[in-house]
Amino acid sequence: MIRLTPSLALLAAGALCIPFAATATTLYPLERTCPVGGEKYASVGIGSTTQLGMRLDLRPMGPAANLPTPVCPNGFVVFKDETRFTEAEIAKLTPLVASDAFQRARQEHTEAYRVVLERRALGEDDAALAFVLLKAAWEAETADFAQQRDRYLQEAFDAFTERSKAATAHDDAWWTSGLMRAEIERQRGHFDAAVALLDALPQDELAQDDVKRDVADQIRRHADAADAAPARFERKPRAEPNDD
Repeated sequence: MIRLTPSLALLAAGALCIPFAATATTLYPLERTCPVGGEKYASVGIGSTTQLGMRLDLRPMGPAANLPTPVCPNGFVVFKDETRFTEAEIAKLTPLVASDAFQRARQEHTEAYRVVLERRALGEDDAALAFVLLKAAWEAETADFAQQRDRYLQEAFDAFTERSKAATAHDDAWWTSGLMRAEIERQRGHFDAAVALLDALPQDELAQDDVKRDVADQIRRHADAADAAPARFERKPRAEPNDD
């Protein structure tokens, strides 16, 4: 199972465009056993994929944006290796999956938001689920879940707020949380709020070539233009060092 973890470090590494790479995801068939209920079912594994850049909200672009997640016949979304669920976790998840509310969630919510429900049942707080909530908003960019998208964005915003409060230093995680809060407000159409959040970030702490400056500048540019659409991150060209 391939898991792509959103990170500003991926932007800094230049995960922008791979024009000559194979632009596909390769899958292979396999049989899985559901950790909740034990039912066997046909599924697929991911052999390889391709990422063709990243958006300002850290969603991968290209085939990597839509990798399949194993889902059991009972609706349980397998969010980690099925062999790594403990007996205690299974005992908590079994009544959740059997509940009417969870079964309704199969039609009402995206797969990522069902993972949020599952991990909340295991006692995880939303600060730990910020990126999963953001992924739920990515998945809601379809007609089927359009009405849920703003809810997911609001919950992601609140989760990143808690994540920021828990930080003890202005490290990469703290900056990511702050920038995602601004980007979420922009995508919700709260343009003044997005700019105010950017203004509150201590950008004077950053080196001039820090990728976080580029992210902040691009969020600001779209907010100033009253543009709420998800947008591709574009790494600014850097001046070549002068050997003289």
